[in-house]
Amino acid sequence: MNKTSQMLPIVALVGRPNVGKSSIFNRFTRSRDALVDDTPGLTRDRQYGKVSWSGRSFHVVDTGGFEPKSADIIPNLMREQTMVAVEEADLVIFVTDAKFGPQPDDWSIADMLRRTDKPVICAVNKTEGKGGIESSYEFYGLGLDPVIPIAAAHGRGMEALRSAVLEALPLLDGCEKHDVAVADDGGWTLPEELELTDLEGLEQEPVYASEEAFDVEEVDSEEVDIDEGAEVRVAVVGCPNAGKSSLINRLLGEDRLVASEVAGTTRDSIDLPFTDGRGHNFVLIDTAGIRRKGRIALRIEKFSVMAALKAIDRAEVAVLVLDAERDDISDQDRRVATLATNAGCGLVIVVNKWDTVTGGRKAQKEYLLKIEDAFPLFPHAPVLFISAKRGRGISSLLDTVHRVWRVGRQRISTGKLNRWLSEAVEKHPPPRRAGRAIKIRYMTQIAVEPPTVLIFANRPDQVHETYRRYLEKQLREQFDFAGVPIRMLFRKGGNPFEKND
Repeated sequence: MNKTSQMLPIVALVGRPNVGKSSIFNRFTRSRDALVDDTPGLTRDRQYGKVSWSGRSFHVVDTGGFEPKSADIIPNLMREQTMVAVEEADLVIFVTDAKFGPQPDDWSIADMLRRTDKPVICAVNKTEGKGGIESSYEFYGLGLDPVIPIAAAHGRGMEALRSAVLEALPLLDGCEKHDVAVADDGGWTLPEELELTDLEGLEQEPVYASEEAFDVEEVDSEEVDIDEGAEVRVAVVGCPNAGKSSLINRLLGEDRLVASEVAGTTRDSIDLPFTDGRGHNFVLIDTAGIRRKGRIALRIEKFSVMAALKAIDRAEVAVLVLDAERDDISDQDRRVATLATNAGCGLVIVVNKWDTVTGGRKAQKEYLLKIEDAFPLFPHAPVLFISAKRGRGISSLLDTVHRVWRVGRQRISTGKLNRWLSEAVEKHPPPRRAGRAIKIRYMTQIAVEPPTVLIFANRPDQVHETYRRYLEKQLREQFDFAGVPIRMLFRKGGNPFEKND
């Protein structure tokens, strides 16, 4: 089993509005996913990213600005989201602003963080300029340790912050250093700046591997047998009250979970092993809701992603449960689907409560169009219409999950891949760039879960994103990679087993 069964740690970025949390998030994830602007409160919803440093992986969460006291509804909602992020986090980075020094709200936030008994790093941002480093010394008065001066916009001090995070990671949840979840690379390595765990599934740009990154003779493979008795870990995810617990109860044939119309009934992640009628072994992971603590008036609809993220970390297939009674598909559902794909999970979409919808096949076709519009990057995911309450349509769900799991573990022989590649390129050659031809010469599969292929070309940096998507679509159709993400790496060169001109 390639995916670790252990949950990745969660690191939350917390602080007042406009102190630079999103800049740090972008530095950590090497992306521009978080909006950065001088307008206070620009970030409202939490932003999630996966980080892999020195062989260790964790999730980082960017939160909205925390204002301890406000009569306005938006700051209150942002504060609630921050509190949820802190509650679910294993490590908190408290971001402050050196230009203004410790503010009253900083003292309130520091006091709140101390009461959580969680490890906290105080990152003093915006220390660029004269006296910036010296001004960071004032923040030692908050009683937090360590205090690290940084300038996220310029990348200064980020190495020290990174070292502090890595030092804290082995201590999270009391685990030893070697117990921290590490993404399995399937027996091959990439340089740190091109780690497989950094690839963002269907949304990523092509990645170009260095000559030293691979010993091709080791990754050439033939199709292998799949252990049918292996345990399939399945995360059941979706918005609150979509019927996740009812679905699991129906699959198990007993009321193992509390099912209620009250959103957020499920409080803790629960692993439920069982064997179906075909002898296939599963572990169903019911998504945890958010634990209610203190005086937080949680808006449950906003907080389901954190629980799904933890469940997906330990799963190989994610079953995304949609609520047919809702008028539209929520942003949370889209976000969870993206998290599953980025984590290398297979994806099955289930439309629950279909017994409440009238219109028959016409209604199904209309809903499928809605799904296509909401999930344009996941046309490969199988869709099932069910009623967990009445038991309709779920007989084929486990078969579908098992099929998707098998697809994610299959290896295609190099010979078959290259015969397909030759036909695909002949059918639709890559467009010329700068007047020069691009030659796609060779490919081989180098990993499973998710299927990952290495493609050799004379100009890999010139293979356009649209052509990469063409290859992915054709590859998926030819070898039935339904329900799983496909990752493509590009390397300069030709057939490594032949001499090239």
